[in-house]
Amino acid sequence: MQATPAKLTWYHHTTLLDKIRDLDEKLFYMQATVENGWSRDVMVPQIESKYRERSGKAITNFDWTLPEPFSDLAQQSLKNP
Repeated sequence: MQATPAKLTWYHHTTLLDKIRDLDEKLFYMQATVENGWSRDVMVPQIESKYRERSGKAITNFDWTLPEPFSDLAQQSLKNP
């Protein structure tokens, strides 16, 4: 199995190098790009709109109203753009 950086194109990498200084943030966008199948043209607006900061931040009552496996699944469904 390939490591996440190996799954991205050269254009993805050059964009990440140009736009992001923080290593943890770069790794986050690498992982999100692979998981979501983003092209470079989709990844750029996600970076510019601060996808990392807004992902998983929706306020819900899933933890209190749904049983454990379903609350996690419902929460994860809100993380996909």
